[in-house]
Amino acid sequence: MSTAGIIISMNKYLFLTLIYCSSLFAAQNYSITFPKDWSVKENSFGADYFAYSPIVIDRDSASFFIKEYAADIKDPLDFIQKDIEKNILKNSKKYKNLNIYSKKDKTLNKKMFSVVEYYYFDNSLEKIIFSQIAIFKNNSRYIYFNLAGNEASFKEYKDDAESMMKTLKLKP
Repeated sequence: MSTAGIIISMNKYLFLTLIYCSSLFAAQNYSITFPKDWSVKENSFGADYFAYSPIVIDRDSASFFIKEYAADIKDPLDFIQKDIEKNILKNSKKYKNLNIYSKKDKTLNKKMFSVVEYYYFDNSLEKIIFSQIAIFKNNSRYIYFNLAGNEASFKEYKDDAESMMKTLKLKP
């Protein structure tokens, strides 16, 4: 085999190895089960899973964003609150009147979640948005859950979101 042939073969091997390794790192270390009536997209809007509740006439659907991140968080409740406040401040022309009304650790299916509930006014939509952010801490990684919607859809689908969180299964 010529030198050029060896170089081409090595490049092919390196390229295929890179593709294989990147697919390993992109794989989620968990799975979630969704209700059959929710629309679910994988790897959409920057999320591992992005789901929409069933749309009801004269009411918006709720959305549920789930993503795994690599980071070691000391205090998830404090992390969530600071992240919310930073986002509201960063987008102060779009969002206003933040009200964090619940901040607690919650056990769902024997797993500890840190949960913060809040609402704010979204100028672009001209309505109040309710949101629940939950974090499940898993060593130096965490899984981030965010349910958002108007007041009616948030209240209607909050139990669905918590049911989905209960189905969290970590992969070995």
